[in-house]
Amino acid sequence: MAHPNDWQVPALSAAGICFILLGLLALALPGSQEGVLIWRLDGGHSVNWMDLVGVFATGLGVILTWLSGLLWKQQTRV
Repeated sequence: MAHPNDWQVPALSAAGICFILLGLLALALPGSQEGVLIWRLDGGHSVNWMDLVGVFATGLGVILTWLSGLLWKQQTRV
């Protein structure tokens, strides 16, 4: 028997995967496209705006996929 909220698990999982990919793409941008300098660590290392966006988006994606796993586990309990 189908649960009335069967769409929630796939939707959360898909959103989580999309945010993870978006975050990884933001982290992989070349230096010329990383935006405003936030923090310079040394001559060869710095944190730019898109680095923060990438970390936030990846973290949000991980949280969404984790929540979809919890929801799936809750729905499959007998």
